[in-house]
Amino acid sequence: MSDSNLDPKNNSNSAEPKPALNFLLLSAGSIFTSMIVAGFLVGYALDQLFDTTPIFLLGCALLGFIGGIQKVHKLTSRMDMVPQERKDDQKS
Repeated sequence: MSDSNLDPKNNSNSAEPKPALNFLLLSAGSIFTSMIVAGFLVGYALDQLFDTTPIFLLGCALLGFIGGIQKVHKLTSRMDMVPQERKDDQKS
């Protein structure tokens, strides 16, 4: 046997995602929704302040949508790294 088989760092269990990361992924929907709602609220407040009707509401809602997508993408990209390593281990 080689020393690499005895190394605890090469253990296949170390490639599994941590449970805390799974709970963070569960919050992705609420993060996305809160970004859109925050965009609507800021847009509504700016519309009331400057006496414009839907301009800031729609613009800030669009920015909230884009920001929500970016945050969810960042969360899910962290989860994608771990399963790819595990798939590579199973092929060989």
